[in-house]
Amino acid sequence: MVKDDIQKYPSSDSPNHDAFEGIVELYYEIKGYITSSGKWFWKKSEGRSQRGYQDIDVLAINGIETIIVSVSSNFDDKLNFSKGTQIINQKKSEKTKDHFQRVVEFLTETKDYQWLINKPRNIKKVIAFINAPNNLIKYEKFLNSENIDLLKVEDMITEISEYLDNNQNLQIQNQTLKILQLLKDKDRYQLLQSKIQG
Repeated sequence: MVKDDIQKYPSSDSPNHDAFEGIVELYYEIKGYITSSGKWFWKKSEGRSQRGYQDIDVLAINGIETIIVSVSSNFDDKLNFSKGTQIINQKKSEKTKDHFQRVVEFLTETKDYQWLINKPRNIKKVIAFINAPNNLIKYEKFLNSENIDLLKVEDMITEISEYLDNNQNLQIQNQTLKILQLLKDKDRYQLLQSKIQG
């Protein structure tokens, strides 16, 4: 169970050193969102005398929507079944719910951030992941009940790739997007060369 105390003042972003979080940010940026990552805040959990901290992996906002993204290479780190059963691990499910709840509480209790979650803005909770279990659909009931959407790395890479295909002459500052652009340009150049020579 969450609660007790969460700081009520804004926090700055930390430099993003997580490659996958960087890809998630890039995905939302090409879709027109402004992103923030590594926003740490203090919180106190029930039953603990000391406060701890957590961070918002990625926050993506546009004119009508605020998306809170929990990023994980492995989906099992967020949710899995209790050993030897087909029952969702209660400890992990509670931890996942509490994570999103704490983020919402932090945004609610911080005056400068309240606009991010006030109506009529749409608030979305998302788990972005690389590796998924084969039975992902079995988590659907829990995810739907908590209004949590899933974002697969394959979908992000596809959209980023299509974005580059449709915007070939972009002047790009983002390092990740730039290397992808250069790799695509190399592929296009090699394809053109093979057509000329063939």
